[in-house]
Amino acid sequence: MTTDDTSAHHSAPPHADSDHGTRELLLGGCRAIAAGIVEVVTRRRRRVALSAALVVGVGTALLFRSLLIGADDTDGDETALAAALGLVLGSLAGAIPLTAWLTRASRRIGSATGAHPHWRDSALLKRSVDSRGRVTLAPGSAERVAVESRRAIASGAVGVPMSVILVVAALLATPVLLFSGVTAIQMLLVPFYALVSASTLYVQSLAAGRMALLRDAADAELALPESERSIAPPVDPPHGSRLP
Repeated sequence: MTTDDTSAHHSAPPHADSDHGTRELLLGGCRAIAAGIVEVVTRRRRRVALSAALVVGVGTALLFRSLLIGADDTDGDETALAAALGLVLGSLAGAIPLTAWLTRASRRIGSATGAHPHWRDSALLKRSVDSRGRVTLAPGSAERVAVESRRAIASGAVGVPMSVILVVAALLATPVLLFSGVTAIQMLLVPFYALVSASTLYVQSLAAGRMALLRDAADAELALPESERSIAPPVDPPHGSRLP
């Protein structure tokens, strides 16, 4: 063995990837989540969700307006207050079917190794990609990684539409509720919910960005001819083979 041959032991693995910045991971995760949502929430489903939001929102606004007008302590802002409440409840009604469709779509993704709890694959995904987006595929794991990374992206996209819709509706309704005499202490929950939702979306986008890199690497491995793919080494039984 020459000196050039000994350097091979210190080289990077054949499927090791360079690190990626936080911005690149965020953009990749946002694109992956948005693509998954657009694929599941078709134009017909968007119309259904919008119709449900309009029906619930207008009906709730009219109901609250009639109740507030019949109250004795009205101050003339009952229409704006009812409209704000209808906006929030209508947005919630429109986001519920979106969440249901995304949840059902994520559960329909098949498994490469049969039916088993999804948490069993978390160790495989953590070994395959680190926090900086460096991908290292183990030999023979491309098929399983391709499936489980898609499952992880779909699971992370489930709560995104509801969080975004509710945050936007709450921010739009906050000025109206403040001018209508709603207690300011209660309105502090709105920026708190917006901050929690933003941090959650940030973490989910980073995770989806890493899973998108892992998915692309696994797809590139599977696109190769079968003779050129990396093959997992045979596993010897711990106590020896009992076969004759």
